[in-house]
Amino acid sequence: MWTKRRSYVTESKQLQDYLEKEGGFHDFIIGSFSYNSQLNTLYMTIEEDYTFSDVSNAPALVWDLSCLGVSHFIVESMDGLSKWWLSELLFDGETFQVQLVNGYFSFKATSFSLGIPHKTATDFGIEISRIHHDYLLQEVKARKIVDEIAFAFESDNDDVLRFIGVSNSEKEPFRVGVSDSPDVKRYQEIDDLFNDKIYDGQSLKERWFEVIIYGIGGLSVDKWLTFEEHSVDPDVFDSEENGALFINGVELDGFIDEDKNCKFCGSNQCYLNDYDEYFCPFCNQWLYEDWWDKDETHYFKKRPLEPALLWKPKKELRFCQVAYNLNGKPYTYYCPEESIIEGDWVSVPVGKQNIKKEAQVIKVFHSQVHKLPFPLNKIKVVSKKLSSMSQEAEEIVNELRKNGLICDLIKGKLPADSSVAYDLLKTPIGHFWLELNHQPIKMFIKADYPADGSKYFVEGSYFIKPNQTDFDDFKQLCLCTDIDFRRARLIESLGGEHQDGYNWQMNEYDIGLASHPYSYMEDEVSETPVGLPLYISCYEDFKHLYGFSVAWKYYESDEDLSVWYNV
Repeated sequence: MWTKRRSYVTESKQLQDYLEKEGGFHDFIIGSFSYNSQLNTLYMTIEEDYTFSDVSNAPALVWDLSCLGVSHFIVESMDGLSKWWLSELLFDGETFQVQLVNGYFSFKATSFSLGIPHKTATDFGIEISRIHHDYLLQEVKARKIVDEIAFAFESDNDDVLRFIGVSNSEKEPFRVGVSDSPDVKRYQEIDDLFNDKIYDGQSLKERWFEVIIYGIGGLSVDKWLTFEEHSVDPDVFDSEENGALFINGVELDGFIDEDKNCKFCGSNQCYLNDYDEYFCPFCNQWLYEDWWDKDETHYFKKRPLEPALLWKPKKELRFCQVAYNLNGKPYTYYCPEESIIEGDWVSVPVGKQNIKKEAQVIKVFHSQVHKLPFPLNKIKVVSKKLSSMSQEAEEIVNELRKNGLICDLIKGKLPADSSVAYDLLKTPIGHFWLELNHQPIKMFIKADYPADGSKYFVEGSYFIKPNQTDFDDFKQLCLCTDIDFRRARLIESLGGEHQDGYNWQMNEYDIGLASHPYSYMEDEVSETPVGLPLYISCYEDFKHLYGFSVAWKYYESDEDLSVWYNV
């Protein structure tokens, strides 16, 4: 399955010229390959590398070479049979030489045929210029087109431009030619216009396959398809005559699968050969995930972000910028979910492995795909909007409350017993606990309550450290909480000597959390995306000092340093 053939090269000089034009298919891939020594036939496909940087949504192109009368087949130093990377394909008029990154093979052939793929009209930068005439007539009759349609035949000179006019104010509303031209011809019905044999003895309908449309109502075709109202949207049908799928009059290489239904709306699924993919034009949804392995060579580039881009190529899509860490570098993602707004926390795929990371949305914007400041083939989709931290932590807190030892400060400012190993700290602002390598561990808690009259008074101040420091297979030590810091407002960092953290305004409270590094570079500490402190490495000389501070008070102002002095 690949894009349709635009033409076939069968002549030697023509093939030599074409190979020179294509640079000998340098850095392309030999995909399918077969050689029959009994029938003396050879067949192979030459494929674009789908990982190659490209800002279009076009499917990767595939050429197919068929050879008859094959002789003098030679193979030398071939390696890596699972993937043959082309260095260069050469042809001297008699012999084919296929130079690979590792080795080569060559052969002679009495005849050959190289199938040339067509580039689809949905490549960005290539305007759609053809519409099915039935769809155009439908829109004219529905009065969705009231103005001029500019077109030309393929055989016309470059300076020729023809017009069809549609007007609601005229007795005969349909015309051929410019309205004020003396040779304009008018019609009562649009069908009469299309069937009148005025174009070299043929009608416009008969010559429609030659028509290139340059504008509809003063707009390019792709803009008209994208921005103007349509009588039926989307208008979907497949044609046995053309062997193609048509959506809003745009021809696509596919069909309606009457045996498969959309899981969202129940309509018949549609299939696209160009992308080897099913979709629903009514829901504007791809119906299957990208199933192929990241390391597997396949014939197609990344499918368009939305199916509608195939028939509305200028459509603006919704994107967002996210930061994986507080004040971190922004990264762009496709964000179709309308409920996701600036400030929300989301799960996004990162890297070649598409590892899920949480990140904060720092900007939401709309853009036409071909105008993005980021390569389209690298754009990934926001996986989901994250729930609150309290919801995610609820199960852990419930388990620790049920089976663990709790330091409960809800009822008053009680000093924690520094000799007791607790599982959970319960405070008026929320719960806190420690996790070593993502598993809850016991902890010592030391309380420090400033006097009510002190300059830097806080409602609560606690130092929390692990019960034991003989860490096995240390990966990270993190202070955890069910306070929803995803919904908090960041005030400032709480940096200082042997101190690293942040404070936030959360409802009526000013809350500070900090870790305490002691190495020379203080590089053993880091933070979660939301800003919770954690240790990412363990230095033997300082591990007994590792711990976290928690302090809170009723919020007064961003300039209040009370929390900073108490963590």
